[in-house]
Amino acid sequence: MLPKLYYQIKGNQSIKISLEELFDFITTEPTNTDQYWFNTEETLIILAANAAGGIYAAIEKGDNIEKFPIVYISSEGQAGKIAKSFSELVQLIIQYPYWHDMLRFSDGGDLEKMFEAILYLENERIEVHSDYKEVQHQIIDKLGIVNRSDILENMLKVVFEKPYFRVFSANDNTMSDHLIDI
Repeated sequence: MLPKLYYQIKGNQSIKISLEELFDFITTEPTNTDQYWFNTEETLIILAANAAGGIYAAIEKGDNIEKFPIVYISSEGQAGKIAKSFSELVQLIIQYPYWHDMLRFSDGGDLEKMFEAILYLENERIEVHSDYKEVQHQIIDKLGIVNRSDILENMLKVVFEKPYFRVFSANDNTMSDHLIDI
């Protein structure tokens, strides 16, 4: 069994395609990490990917999949927790599809610097996809998502939550970098 929102996305072709094309969020068939280039101490369920080869996965923790923490593992060797649940991840992706860039601009997790980057990143997104805002609102309506003003603060709390999530290279057991320099 997977999160209800996952099934909602997979079952609606227009939402699925919009998330892929405009939000770089590609839902995958759920799988474990056996075929990936990393190892981890946690059991993961891979739920989505992005075009750069990064993956979004749920950490199997407890009995309620709706509350499994979500991690992001980049193809460049960074990893970390980013959301408390799949629904929180989808909210983050839809509200701030450039969340990863915001972390890079955050100067180690400064929320004000992240907010300062929004205008630039938002304008950049609109230049590439002129219908981005319209599609964003359509997806929010179709999925029944409520825009949350605290979604970035929540992401930062999860990113800095200890113990940090780490992966290890399957080749030489090198530990991944964190999503933010800590």
